[in-house]
Amino acid sequence: MENNPKPTDVEKVQAAKTTTAEKLEAFKTEAGHHLEAAAAQFDELKDQVVAKAQEFGKDIDIDGIKAKATEHFEAAKVSTAETLAKLQEQADAAFAVAAVKVDEFADAAEDKFEELKVEATVQLEAAQVKLDELKAEAALQIEAAKEKAKGLWDQLFGK
Repeated sequence: MENNPKPTDVEKVQAAKTTTAEKLEAFKTEAGHHLEAAAAQFDELKDQVVAKAQEFGKDIDIDGIKAKATEHFEAAKVSTAETLAKLQEQADAAFAVAAVKVDEFADAAEDKFEELKVEATVQLEAAQVKLDELKAEAALQIEAAKEKAKGLWDQLFGK
């Protein structure tokens, strides 16, 4: 029966890689939701600014304020989306690098395990040869002791 713990470790590494990929996707999804929420808040704030301006009276250039607020909020939305895209790119890049390293480590672990398995086989075969030699030597020693005992018996009690 062969005991093979290393593939289990490799499987654990691959599972961790998969989990990280899932977390990255969850991060992207959550970031998208935050972007949508921020855009909705920007639109709401714009509407509030326009409403406040209308409360102060007709003397104020409502259309100008509305246009300016829209311009600022649209710029904030674009900036937020760009920042989020950059963060997602950085997360993707970090994950890609980590995934490559995980694969390299898994491959190295498999290679090392194979080397150790070969070395263990060689050591086991050498031990088996030594054991066989010791068994043969013991058999010779036992046979010699029997002959000696028989010779002694014959000397003491005759044939």
